[in-house]
Amino acid sequence: MRRAYFSTFKSGRLIWPLLLGLLCACGSSPAGRPGLRVVVATQLRQIPEASGTPLQGLSKGAVLFDLGEVSPYLSGIYFGDSLLWEPWLRVRAPDGQTGWVFGGFLTSDAASTEAVLHWRHQKRLQALCGPTNAQRLLQWAVQVCLTDTALAEHLRRGIALCDTLQAALRYGLQHPTPEAQPDLRWLSQYLCYFRRYRGGIALDYALLAREAQQTRGEQDDYFAQFCLQIYPIDSMESPLPVWVFPLSWAESASNLGAGYHRATLHQLDQAFQQAPLFRPEWERLKNLVLADVLDSERTYWQPLPKLLAELDLLLAQPPACLTRQEHNALALRRRMLARGMAQTDLRSGR
Repeated sequence: MRRAYFSTFKSGRLIWPLLLGLLCACGSSPAGRPGLRVVVATQLRQIPEASGTPLQGLSKGAVLFDLGEVSPYLSGIYFGDSLLWEPWLRVRAPDGQTGWVFGGFLTSDAASTEAVLHWRHQKRLQALCGPTNAQRLLQWAVQVCLTDTALAEHLRRGIALCDTLQAALRYGLQHPTPEAQPDLRWLSQYLCYFRRYRGGIALDYALLAREAQQTRGEQDDYFAQFCLQIYPIDSMESPLPVWVFPLSWAESASNLGAGYHRATLHQLDQAFQQAPLFRPEWERLKNLVLADVLDSERTYWQPLPKLLAELDLLLAQPPACLTRQEHNALALRRRMLARGMAQTDLRSGR
């Protein structure tokens, strides 16, 4: 029998009955169901656009039937001084006419304020990443990992879901401007050990380390602590790992020659042995280190003699995690650098 790794309850996260209600709402029947009320007098429109043809006026307090469809984006519409970013919902009016209503002008007839809030979040997630991915994210957000094996699996699903969500945030906002940006802080409760920053979503290894402390097994603890050393800035995965020299928040020069590349690769040898559950993640870190050296467009902070010295040590005593092909690629890059085929010594300012 396959071992069960997950529990469906977790303190401080969505309660299971509430989540079950949200997930069931993802698949409303074509006939629709009551449960929506108009909170701001508005129009039923032919398409999910503020410019869509009005079909009929809807007065405050009117009851609508939810047909389960949402627009594939969030729209920003002002109500007074407030900018509301919500999806459009396809509904049926009591007289049978169907159309679209801006979600910010509707509410759910759910029993509690918390349930209404989570209904709104669920609709936003459906609009951003589709009903299936919204359901997966909601389920993922409440799973509790009891073992390091479970946390490794949970992490990989989370990376895929957050990558999807991050792409959706780039394309799922209708006509945003620098002055009209949505408040996305509500997403935080669904991101577990990921965190939003500067418009993106990144894995926070300090939060992951706290999760790892609650599981049986030590491989997840080892992985989280290792990555905290790799990403010392704010404990989050970023474009600035320890082997680069930061030039700005998102730009850097390679710091090859300072010893970090060689040290990290040798530490990865031990990591592959100590925490094999995270082998895909170790391989990814190894590839990031190698890419920083092998990228023909890369600039280097250290002077050329230091670059060559570190590569010579790396080639003379190669880490076991390097393949023969990777070793040969490093040797070729060393020859290219020796011929002056890269910009080096940025620290000198020349």
